[in-house]
Amino acid sequence: MHATVIFNNLCKNLDNIPTDDQSAALIKIAGYISRNTNDAIFILTGYAGTGKTSVISSVVKTLEVLRLKSVLLAPTGRAAKVLGRYADRPAFTIHKKIYRQKSSRDGMGSFVLDRNLHRNTYFIVDEASMISNESSESSFFGSGKLLDDLIEYVYSGTDCKLILVGDSAQLPPVGSN
Repeated sequence: MHATVIFNNLCKNLDNIPTDDQSAALIKIAGYISRNTNDAIFILTGYAGTGKTSVISSVVKTLEVLRLKSVLLAPTGRAAKVLGRYADRPAFTIHKKIYRQKSSRDGMGSFVLDRNLHRNTYFIVDEASMISNESSESSFFGSGKLLDDLIEYVYSGTDCKLILVGDSAQLPPVGSN
């Protein structure tokens, strides 16, 4: 589908008249959705109160109109709940979606990267600035690098894309510089 049609849908599905910054973001998102490349990651950044969550909601509604699927993710349960409320659909923690528990004889089960069975799906991750990629030897989850695991999971699916949304002014994840 042409980027102009997608942009018009994004604007229509926004709950307000887009600000100049939102319009610029919507133009770039429309271009990202219209391209058939599956190896690119779209990163949307903005300070608190700039309308990132409204833009996400518009993207989700537009993807539905275009008959494209989306999965909403956030690093914490609280962030997932807020995201789900704004987008009016379920949102999950990243850990819940991308990992599955591996059975263990000693009862100390670890979690391994699950298989991504999604097809033609946009994974939209809010509060992405909270995602750490610091390796943790004591981690029970995947490789111990959440960002690497997230990217590997998303792109192991068929024709899946990743949209990361965050605020660079927020505090970095615990344990990072």
